[in-house]
Amino acid sequence: MRTIQKGTTHHETVKPKAAHLASALGNHGVDVVSTPSLILFFEAAANNLAAAYYEDNEASVGTHVNINHLAPAVADEPINIEATLTLQKGRRLEFALSAYQNETLVMEGVHHRAVIKREKFGEKSDQTIGVNGEQKHIEFWFDFHSPWCYFASQHIGEVARSANAKLRWKPVHLANLNIAVDGRRPLESNANFVAWYQQDIKDTAEQMGLPIEPHENYPLGPSRALRAAIYAQEQGLAEAFVTRVMRGYWSEQKDITDPDWLAEVAKQVGLDAEALRRSTREISYKEKLNANLEQAIENRFFGLPVAYVDQKIFWGNDRLPLLRSYLQKN
Repeated sequence: MRTIQKGTTHHETVKPKAAHLASALGNHGVDVVSTPSLILFFEAAANNLAAAYYEDNEASVGTHVNINHLAPAVADEPINIEATLTLQKGRRLEFALSAYQNETLVMEGVHHRAVIKREKFGEKSDQTIGVNGEQKHIEFWFDFHSPWCYFASQHIGEVARSANAKLRWKPVHLANLNIAVDGRRPLESNANFVAWYQQDIKDTAEQMGLPIEPHENYPLGPSRALRAAIYAQEQGLAEAFVTRVMRGYWSEQKDITDPDWLAEVAKQVGLDAEALRRSTREISYKEKLNANLEQAIENRFFGLPVAYVDQKIFWGNDRLPLLRSYLQKN
């Protein structure tokens, strides 16, 4: 387990359904979100914070929950979950959590988890060993510019972990890729398509329970953030860094061109802030980003995001289920 900096915070938005209500668990007539469902949301948020720091074949299990259920929550209205790491001691993790629906604090409490090896719980470490006897490797190609990369970035880590596959984050400048391969530029299409495209982004965000409020000056130049992501990948913390930057840009109106904010995110996820800041301006990282572009062209990519495994292209956020199925079968 890699070190997680104390105070690291993870946010999730979930939209409870009828199955999450107390009435669905037998408390007839009580049509509010049940305490067990809220605890499940808490556990998921804490695990998703920790997941970016797992070593190979690691997972975590819940060991303790102490909560106060303070107010009712209803179905089909978003609940915002915040998980903050308060302690990491060996394989023990402790979190403070809160859940809000609109402005109302619905639940708060603490949750403890223990980091384990999957084999100890009956999962075979070779469960995704391919026909050639090697563990599957997934490359996730992305740019901060794309909302579909934002959506996919929040789930690709879980897809890889569920298949015990290696995941490598590969930043690439989408605008330069489009120029090189004459790729599609959605915002330059006809007015009817642009209107549909923008509505589709909102609908997808709502379906996935993700906030969507991009920077007011979108699109911003992604080069600095992309170079920083290469540094984060080299340090083994790409998932934590990229997902946080994605959320900042797409839901908190953060400026991805600002080295100070990128350094702040680096510190939050346990990276060397000054080293990351240097990576945003060093020629060597510009060259690495250019090398990624050349490789993307060679791989026949025509857009982003792409999950690339066994020389197969899984293009788009909506192809993650196909990727999951492929990993299970191969």
